[in-house]
Amino acid sequence: MPEPDTRAKPMVIPLSDVPVTPAADAVTKVRIARVVTKSRCGSNLLLGASWMDPGEQTNTWSSREVDDTAEGDHWYGPVDETYFIIRGRLRLTWDEGAFELGPDDCVYLAPGWTYHLENIGDEPAFFVYSMAPTPE
Repeated sequence: MPEPDTRAKPMVIPLSDVPVTPAADAVTKVRIARVVTKSRCGSNLLLGASWMDPGEQTNTWSSREVDDTAEGDHWYGPVDETYFIIRGRLRLTWDEGAFELGPDDCVYLAPGWTYHLENIGDEPAFFVYSMAPTPE
């Protein structure tokens, strides 16, 4: 008898089917929905969505090799991360400066740095993010 096929399979995951983690419970303290995950899809990549209200900001998070975070911040370890901004205006601050981001902007967050994100606009922001490898 042939072995069963245990490979991950392509799938569609409607965002409306994914639970939203409230800001108070999320690791970076803004609302997130983890869409493509290891547990749901068998993926080594995490894909999620995030919502930020005007003036809302994250804690600081680190993707350094060693946990260097202060209490209340978050350490992922060395991950590659990307954001694609769909709506809103954001400021991403990192160890050597800051970027202002708006709709249709994509940003790459290299491992080995610390980051902080703030909604600097007057409307809610919405963006899609990915991380590899997945932190779960």
